[in-house]
Amino acid sequence: MPAENPIQLVVDEDSQVLSAIYQPDGDNPVPPTRQALEAAVQAHEWGLEVLDEDLVASFLNACHDADGPVRLAIGAIVIHGSFELDVTPDLMSAMLTLTPPRGGKPVTEEDVRAALTASGIVAGILDLTLRDLIAQGECERVVIAEGKYPVPGREGHFESLLESLTVRQREDDENAIIDYREMGNLTLVEPGEPLMRRIPSTPGEPGHNVLGRPIEPPPLPDVPFAPNLTGVETDPDDPDLLLAAIAGVPMVVPQGVQVNSLVEVDAVDLTSGNIEFDGTLRVKGDITMGMLVRVTGDVVVNGTIEAAHVHAGGNITVNGGIVGMADTFTRDNRGNSRQAHISCGGTVKARFLSNAEVSAGKNVAIEREVRQCTISAGESVLVGPPGSQQGAVTGGVIHALKSVQSGILGSMAAAPTEVRVGTDPHAASKRAALEEERRDLTDKKDKLEKLVLFLKVNPQKNVNGVGERAANTLNQVLAGLTDLQAREEQLNRDLMPLQSATITAKKRFYGGVKLFIANRRMEFIEDQIGGRAGLENGEIVVR
Repeated sequence: MPAENPIQLVVDEDSQVLSAIYQPDGDNPVPPTRQALEAAVQAHEWGLEVLDEDLVASFLNACHDADGPVRLAIGAIVIHGSFELDVTPDLMSAMLTLTPPRGGKPVTEEDVRAALTASGIVAGILDLTLRDLIAQGECERVVIAEGKYPVPGREGHFESLLESLTVRQREDDENAIIDYREMGNLTLVEPGEPLMRRIPSTPGEPGHNVLGRPIEPPPLPDVPFAPNLTGVETDPDDPDLLLAAIAGVPMVVPQGVQVNSLVEVDAVDLTSGNIEFDGTLRVKGDITMGMLVRVTGDVVVNGTIEAAHVHAGGNITVNGGIVGMADTFTRDNRGNSRQAHISCGGTVKARFLSNAEVSAGKNVAIEREVRQCTISAGESVLVGPPGSQQGAVTGGVIHALKSVQSGILGSMAAAPTEVRVGTDPHAASKRAALEEERRDLTDKKDKLEKLVLFLKVNPQKNVNGVGERAANTLNQVLAGLTDLQAREEQLNRDLMPLQSATITAKKRFYGGVKLFIANRRMEFIEDQIGGRAGLENGEIVVR
């Protein structure tokens, strides 16, 4: 077993002076040797350069003649300055940690720059920051190099060149002022009239990380005008400008505008018969009970819609009201429905609704009252002029995605009135449409794959380019399935409950009213002053 070293070493924290302590042991102690002193230094993992030769000699001589404890300085601990470089995982920042020296050499700017170069950090070095830190001599994880994030481009969009179309595009604003006196007006365009301009996507600016590697901005789709737009054409000298090709009524659709031919009739009744065509219909009088109207554009009625079926691809605007028969009389003696059935892809506007079933892709805006109706709106339902306490919803079921707003909900007679928001009322039909499209595309794919395989096995049957046409069509179908998959995923995201949906009764909630917001439920047993109902901490709160 090796003998214990008789020398102890201590360092003064302030001066960093290294001292040795020797305690003679026994009657005839053996003085320490230089080898023992060096072993003690190395046991602390110091280098021998910490020893001062003159001080060591003085200490050893003192120990040789000592008859008691000896404590003398033998040198000084020298610690040079040091530094560390850290790079973030995304390679967008490099950070410096500086440790000051203790009796040794400080870190120089050249030391750090050499380490940066050796690490491949060549871009975005903050020269002034680095110099300041070197002058300070100490820091911890301070950024000294920064990458440049890419600047996103501007996504392409479409700008309407007709003010009336611009207003229609803004109809999703539940607080927009609706001028009911203007509801019967139609915008008419002539051939060659500019309708919409496509603003192409603007590319972004690339960035780089601290290693100098480029970072491209996220790609932006350059969305063209929608295919198969009717009644329009692009300007031959400007492919981003959409012009009217025919005289008619413009209607905004996704990625463009369509111009529908305009048909005017005095009334829709037994004299005119049912009306179905591609275009826009203007009715000077009424649409009477039992009649059918189905158009791809707008329907504008100066009078009233009675218990009729009216379907439009655009908006339905009624200067009067929409009136069906009360529940007791919903069927005539032939079993035909006497309720009014109204559906459109855009917005329904009318002065009042009674005993009607209304489905709108966007909004439903009623000036006065909704009585015993079933309403489904892809965005919002507004009853009464915005900013007022007018408007009433009495009985029935109102379902909108974003909001329902009225002066009064329910009635003094506690008519059962149900109002739902936060979920898409058209969810089932949207899913069904995509499922039907998938079945159709899958059926086509299966048939085309069989045909392509058959022609591959039987090349003699491949005449007149049948195989090439089949392969091209198959590629189109496969691309359609890929696009469908993306639309299905987007629909699933869109159909998530909308937590910000609201229900507003500015004047009063009557007893018998049930509210549903994003699958949460509240029922009013007694009358309550009006307010706005929304979700707070997962529960419906009226404020």
